[in-house]
Amino acid sequence: MDIENVILAKVQEDEEDNSEAILKSDKLHQDLFYMERVLMENVFQPKLAAYRQLPVYKEHEPGEPEETLQVENLKVAEDEPKKEDEEEVEMELDIEIATEQSTIPANLERLWSFSCDLTKGLNVSSLSWNKANPWPERIYQSSYGVTSVDFSNSSPNLLAVGYHNGTVAIYNVQNSHNIPVLDSSESPQKHLGPVWQVQWIEQDRGTTGDDKREILVSISADGRISKWVIRKGLDCHDLMRLKRTTATGGKKGGEKEKKGEALISRQAPGMCFAFHPKDTNIYLAGTEEGLIHKCSCSYNEQYLETYRGHKFGPSDRECC
Repeated sequence: MDIENVILAKVQEDEEDNSEAILKSDKLHQDLFYMERVLMENVFQPKLAAYRQLPVYKEHEPGEPEETLQVENLKVAEDEPKKEDEEEVEMELDIEIATEQSTIPANLERLWSFSCDLTKGLNVSSLSWNKANPWPERIYQSSYGVTSVDFSNSSPNLLAVGYHNGTVAIYNVQNSHNIPVLDSSESPQKHLGPVWQVQWIEQDRGTTGDDKREILVSISADGRISKWVIRKGLDCHDLMRLKRTTATGGKKGGEKEKKGEALISRQAPGMCFAFHPKDTNIYLAGTEEGLIHKCSCSYNEQYLETYRGHKFGPSDRECC
């Protein structure tokens, strides 16, 4: 009896140890994560369908025969073919309805909101969809404020991050730890101001356009637009140093100011940029002055053109 009790006690201890190991296992946490995703897709199916312009599935009510839903779908299918005269009448009605609706102000319905206790009360300065997996699955802690993010197109597991202290880092989102695989903290060419935008850009290597490579570009409040390369870490060279312009607007970015027009800082803080969708050698850069400069990757001495649509710099609420 003593031996039997010892064996039973040993089996019970092993079962308790296995249960604790299972509850703490990464496999269980991953399975629960997938289960939660499936449940959320079921709960928010109508809103997700509306967002993606997909059909909304009607939930089967308890006690309702399944034939009812099939009959409704059948009626919709039978009503689709119309006669020519009925189509003409329907078209006239559509025109009348459209005329009436044109007087109704347009509005937007909020489908859903993303919230997180870790970011409650903080600013959200940048968003980026992953090209392969649009679901947020990682939380990374940082010692500095994040000002910009962008996922790579060719390698969707790479996430570029710009920080408020001027650092640019690259994370591998296949890993869950907080250490980036590369960062510019040791680079002598790192930005000296907040990095307001980072973006992966596909550029042509040759003249044919068949061979493409992806580069990382950033713009910062220090007035620099930089192209990043991988060496012993992240290093960069400047595509453009944004120069301040005078109020007259007659000068280009590379011209010198006259005596008496000297500014406290000759660099214009950069806020954003956008590359041409077909010719990735050309891009636009927006500055804190409220100006938009047309620039070329092959020529960094001065702007190709300057657009003056905004009047009040960063506080301007106009959209041009």
